[in-house]
Amino acid sequence: MNNHSGCLLVILILILALNSFGLYLYIDSNSRYTVAIAQNTEKINYLADSLDNLAETIDNLELSPIAAAPNPAINNRFVRYANSEFRPQNAQSGGTLTQAVSSFSGNMNSLVRSESTTSTINSACNDSLAVRNLMHPEVFEPVLAEYWEISDDGLIYTIKLKEGATWHPYTDPVTKERVEAKEVTADDFVFFWETINNQEVPCDPIRTYFKLVDTIEKVDRYTFRVVWQEPYALAKPMTLSLTPLPKHYYRPDATWSDSEFAAQMITSKRNQFLIGCGPYYLDKWVKGQSLTLKRYEGYYGLKPYITEVKYLVMPEPNIQLVELKKGGIDLMGLTPEQWVKETESEEFITVTPDIQTAIADSVAWNKLKEEGKTPKDYQIEKYQYEAAALPWFFIAYNQNNPIFADKNVRTALTMLTDRKRIMHDIRYDFGKLIAGPFVGASPYIDPNVTPLPFDPEGAIALLKESGWEDTDGDGILDKDIDGDGKNEPFEYSLLIPNTGTTARQIGAITQSDLKKAGIQLDLMPIEWSAFVDKLDNKSFAACILGWTGTLDPDPYQVWHSSQADKKQSSNFISFKNPEADRLIEEARRSIDSKKRKELLQAFYRLLHEEQPYTFLFNAVNLRAQNKRFFNNRVYTLGMDDNLIWIPQAME
Repeated sequence: MNNHSGCLLVILILILALNSFGLYLYIDSNSRYTVAIAQNTEKINYLADSLDNLAETIDNLELSPIAAAPNPAINNRFVRYANSEFRPQNAQSGGTLTQAVSSFSGNMNSLVRSESTTSTINSACNDSLAVRNLMHPEVFEPVLAEYWEISDDGLIYTIKLKEGATWHPYTDPVTKERVEAKEVTADDFVFFWETINNQEVPCDPIRTYFKLVDTIEKVDRYTFRVVWQEPYALAKPMTLSLTPLPKHYYRPDATWSDSEFAAQMITSKRNQFLIGCGPYYLDKWVKGQSLTLKRYEGYYGLKPYITEVKYLVMPEPNIQLVELKKGGIDLMGLTPEQWVKETESEEFITVTPDIQTAIADSVAWNKLKEEGKTPKDYQIEKYQYEAAALPWFFIAYNQNNPIFADKNVRTALTMLTDRKRIMHDIRYDFGKLIAGPFVGASPYIDPNVTPLPFDPEGAIALLKESGWEDTDGDGILDKDIDGDGKNEPFEYSLLIPNTGTTARQIGAITQSDLKKAGIQLDLMPIEWSAFVDKLDNKSFAACILGWTGTLDPDPYQVWHSSQADKKQSSNFISFKNPEADRLIEEARRSIDSKKRKELLQAFYRLLHEEQPYTFLFNAVNLRAQNKRFFNNRVYTLGMDDNLIWIPQAME
């Protein structure tokens, strides 16, 4: 993940990670911003073999191999290091970046714990085959991959790995034995495939994205093939986002059966640690307090400039802001209220006052900063920006709860949610009201669909039509929902993470408006791990959540009925709809962009009609950062902490 999504308040959010797969549970506003994967682009053509020698020369340089924007027609063998054109030539190595997180789950195995903070650490410590160019997301550039070849029918990807990439050395948490660095090979990708195909390993959110893969097979030590059964719209981004899995760490005993291995993946002490092949390694973890990453000096690629990254557990945004001002942390994601009311003093300076010009403004500011032309009397920089993948928020209704079985009831609840007031009073108008699961400039939004209005009278009429009336005069609507002749009150609980205040503010506004309509809403703030358990087991009525948007979505993981009855599923509300299934399945198999657009727009309309969520708003990113960091730039995909640096005099 890169950088903080400050706009995320302190609401739970589910994030699609770039260098791994699936949607990740997210609880705080201060995790690095996640660049979503999802857009299929045309096949990259290869240059002639005569460029190989030039590529080998570039491989040994610490300079950017390309100065201009990447060209999809350029052989990816030439682009030796992804996004290297954004590396400043005068940057110095060293220094520590300290940031806050609300909590850690205690499990660093991102396959079995789909949570944002877990994914954040894994992303910093691991590499994928390729990543998107920060300014040109349609272009994939190699990381672990030396190059790739795609068959004419688009079903077979042949991947050649870079030689020399190694897994971090470590002391085994179980045996206490020292294990030295081992080379990353094709076997590590085959092991990933074997693991997600072990049905006893609880990784269904990831497994869904590879449902159409036939096999991942080894060709030689550094070469393997990904063979798709049939065309899949997201075959390219999913293939190139593959991350290896270290068999020598997770399955060190060759005598384990598949069932024994699956049990180890769930319960082993090895999940309290991780090893990777990326630019940072996990150095120290003090549960409930802090986690420290250090730069891996044996890293095969271009190293980040910051040599140490610290995460401090600090649940409250107000405490984080105090620590930012004191210098206890270096950056944080601001809440809208903090941006507007608490960061207007002279110690703050706004680098990007307009979201529309944030990219250019950040570039211009960085140039002035390097030239020593910025003001001297400020300490903290503020950035607001949108990225290609926008986070968006909603209230989710568990379809297994009989109260929410009726579409009229779900529609009425949306019409009783004053989203304009929420946007103005809580969000300070940072963001935009939404009508469905695609946001921003997504082509899959049906422009004829608009958010339902705040309409208490219309909502009450819908509820009455569905049999909800106050028959006993106690001010609460009631109905015989079980068919046993006994009326039950319209009362339910809204699950909220107990960190931060924004979710509680949204809940309080909604609670007040529902009460006026005769509905009793109980706010239920609980500790994060308990929150996750309730989602995993579908033991809740309703909850406030969020997802990130994606460049090109596949709704299967969240909305397909095959995921509805599974524990730890992203379809945690157990949504089932045959027409939705049909549209999802056809869209994921369609490589015709026009047809895919039609199918996903139809899916968008269907969700708007069904209202399984009350779709709230999309957000913008609000970030505050100490001025000692240079090369703070906004890109199309957000901001990237791997490219920032600190002058030695300011460390």
